[in-house]
Amino acid sequence: MEEAAAFDAASPAGAAVVRPPAMAALAMATGVVGGLGAIAFRLMIAWVHRAFTAAEGALGPRAPHALDALAPAVGLLLVYGISHRFAREVRGHGVPQILEAMALRGGRIRPRVGLFGIIAPAVTIGSGGSVGREGPIALIGGAFGSTLGQLMRLGDREIALLLACGSAAGIAATFNAPIAGGFFGLEVVLGTYAMGAMVPVFLAAVTGVAVFTAFEGSGAVLPVPPYAPATPLALLPALALGLMGAGVGLAYTRGLDGVERLFSRLPLPGWAIALFGGAAVGAVGLALPEVLGVGYPTMHAALVGDLPLVLLALLLVAKYVATLVTIGAGGSGGVFAPSLYLGAMLGGAFGQALAHLAPALAPVPQVYAVAGMATVFAAAAQAPFVAITILLEITGDYRLTPLVMAAAAASYFAYAMVTRDSMYTVRLNRRGIKILRGNDVRPIDAVAVEAAMEPLEPPVAWGTPVREAYRRLGAAPAGVLAVAPSPESGASALPYLVGVRELAPALAAGAWDAPVGRYAVRPPAAVRLDESLDEAMRRLALHGAGALPVVDGAGAVVGLVTPQGLARTYHALTLPALAPRAVRRGSDPGAFVATRVGERSPLAGHSLADAPLPPEALVVSIERDGIAFAPRGAATLRPGDRVLAFVSPASKAPEVRRLFEGERT
Repeated sequence: MEEAAAFDAASPAGAAVVRPPAMAALAMATGVVGGLGAIAFRLMIAWVHRAFTAAEGALGPRAPHALDALAPAVGLLLVYGISHRFAREVRGHGVPQILEAMALRGGRIRPRVGLFGIIAPAVTIGSGGSVGREGPIALIGGAFGSTLGQLMRLGDREIALLLACGSAAGIAATFNAPIAGGFFGLEVVLGTYAMGAMVPVFLAAVTGVAVFTAFEGSGAVLPVPPYAPATPLALLPALALGLMGAGVGLAYTRGLDGVERLFSRLPLPGWAIALFGGAAVGAVGLALPEVLGVGYPTMHAALVGDLPLVLLALLLVAKYVATLVTIGAGGSGGVFAPSLYLGAMLGGAFGQALAHLAPALAPVPQVYAVAGMATVFAAAAQAPFVAITILLEITGDYRLTPLVMAAAAASYFAYAMVTRDSMYTVRLNRRGIKILRGNDVRPIDAVAVEAAMEPLEPPVAWGTPVREAYRRLGAAPAGVLAVAPSPESGASALPYLVGVRELAPALAAGAWDAPVGRYAVRPPAAVRLDESLDEAMRRLALHGAGALPVVDGAGAVVGLVTPQGLARTYHALTLPALAPRAVRRGSDPGAFVATRVGERSPLAGHSLADAPLPPEALVVSIERDGIAFAPRGAATLRPGDRVLAFVSPASKAPEVRRLFEGERT
């Protein structure tokens, strides 16, 4: 598995190397904090709730209903102040922030998120906001794991792994579900079941549960009576329930995205939106107070059959509205538990309706409430393993496994036929951050840096004049020169680098005879030869570097990687899927030609639309003045342009190269 190789590989150059025993110890330490964080989070929610209750009592017996309606508004207003002033990451439901950190920052989360990640959701939930505990506690545990990795100066993959460990520990402790917590860290956060990730993540989850139960006691979160095992005939209605759960999950995902966009477009300041949204949630709570807060007692009532059919349907709609408004108005809290709530109401209503229409298929209607919880989460989160294991662990009834699996599988596949965006990724995807899972692999994920690596010329001496270095830069393939360290600078595993950007101050000052070493910089990081183009691109952007050295397994520098080189390689790899069929003839794989437009080339000065290019050639990218772009027909070829062309059949490649370079064909 590629994922296994990724997580079992060595750390990037310059990062601390973590052996498996040490990683296990770090995972368990993260699990301890995840468990303690879950306990602290529960206590803080209780304190906030008591504070609002005390305020209600202070206002006298005539004001309880008014305060019930205003409490969520006050809570969201406080959360707005926290997120606006201290940590914007605490807004929303936690897991998207984790995935964004994984995708863009190598798993790095600011330490303050752990602190305010407890306060903001505790205020939201304690004041009656319709959200869950699990997203914030995943963010709290993940923030600690990320901070621990950063303090120890670990590599990106190790930091990301510790972030997943913290998230898994928090989820496991919150639900007292170590298996589901581990699967959450793997399936939702990392998107891999690689053995190198699985062991530490499950260690963290088990440790988190052990710490939590030592203080809070053990037992299922939503225990149910020992229902009789479902008959094989009951699996057919479970499949139908799965399809319905997929529909609710789709409405939930799109609703979360839509309401955030709607509130963001309102011509109101953030504090006014928080007040308005909180008041709307309070108004729903006045009619149906069961929708406020997390809602575990109401879910339990549905699982044991204490709620009538009409009330189940009303609670399904009301919880949907209350959750969407709470999140859209800037509340902080999870969307995991609300999805379970929606599923419980859906499944409970389905079971009772089925009992009236076909009693033989539903001798115990409540079992469909259990299955319904799995359907909505499996669909909306696109995480079937988590959905199945979480339901079995929080109810404590493993005899319902076939029914839950059938419903969750049907829901997962039905939802995936419509969209691959989950409730955790839909907002990120709207912002252009694509979270890929499973077999969704882009070329930049699957191809190693070696394909884009450019040669590194022998280093110039530290005292080489700027004049000479600037002259040699023009001929450097990567537009960067290596500079040998001076005796005073000491030995370094990575060479100093200098490019036009570094020489700009010297050129502006006319310091042509100054030593080039004065302007050379030590690279902030390196890229391994076997790492993906995606990782190299992310690291270049993270450090704002124009080039980074590429090292082999022994740590020796073997080349450079630049944004321009990545762009050329990316275009080359994506072309076969985009090129016209006329170019991709027969079974010939074709060939890529990377060259320069010569002064005597018959193509120089012509646009691509008018250039006498043979029909076998297609220009993929042009690099000019250090900038690579995908050309169109109006693009004019100029002498000195670096060109990447696809040629089919491959036998025509030498002829096309000579044409670009201006040699006689």
